Amino acid sequence: MVVVWPLLLAAGRWPRWWEWIASEQTPMTWLQSVVLVVAGCLAALVALVLRQAGATGRDRWSWWLLAAGFAALALDERFAVHERVRDGFLAPRGVSVPFLPWVAPGDFLVMTIGLAGLVALPLVWSAVKPDRASRSALLVAVALGLVAVGMDSIDPSTWTVEGERLQQTLEEVVEQACGTALLACVALRLLGLLDTLLPTPTATPTERAAETPEATPATTDPAGATSP
Repeated sequence: MVVVWPLLLAAGRWPRWWEWIASEQTPMTWLQSVVLVVAGCLAALVALVLRQAGATGRDRWSWWLLAAGFAALALDERFAVHERVRDGFLAPRGVSVPFLPWVAPGDFLVMTIGLAGLVALPLVWSAVKPDRASRSALLVAVALGLVAVGMDSIDPSTWTVEGERLQQTLEEVVEQACGTALLACVALRLLGLLDTLLPTPTATPTERAAETPEATPATTDPAGATSP
C-alpha cells in the first residue's frame, strides 16, 4: 500500500502526477486519514480487551489516549486543520520562530505536532513494550515521522516549482508510510494480546487417539513362546 497507492495516483493524473499526492485534501490524504481512523479503532479495541483481562487503569487509559490522538490526527489530515490555521492566520501575519530560520511563517505548527508526539512517546512505548514486533513497528514509525516533519518544515519558497512538487510528494509518501507503521504497531499489539488471552484449543477424542502410538502386535516364536 505504501508504494502501490502513490504509483496508482500518479498514473491516474499523468502527466500532472503530483496533483493527487502533493496537495492537501486529495485521495492521498484521504487514505492517510483512513489509516489513522483504523489505527484509532484498534487502539480502542486494545483498551477494551485489557479491561476484560483485568489490566490496571493506567494500561487501559494509555490506549484510550492513543485512540484519541489517532482521531485528532485523522481529522487534521482529512480537513487540513493545521494548514488552514497556518494559511488563514499565522502566515499572513508573519508569525514564525526566530531560531528556526529555515521554517516558513506558520509552518512551525507541524513541528509542534511532532514535538507532542515525542512527549507522548514514553507512554506509547510503555503500552507496546510487552510485544517485540509492536515495539519494532513503533520505532519505524517514529523514524519516518521525524523525516516527514523535517521535510514538511522546510520553507517551500526555497525550492523551484519542480523541486517543491517532488519534495511535497515524497513527504506525503513518507507520511503515509509512518501512518501505516503506526497501524501495524497497534494491530500487532492487539494480535499478541489476543494470542495470550485466548484459551488453547482442546484436542478432540479422535485427535487424541490419532496422536497415541499404536501398540506393537505380539508375535509367536517357533518354540511357542509369545514375545512382544
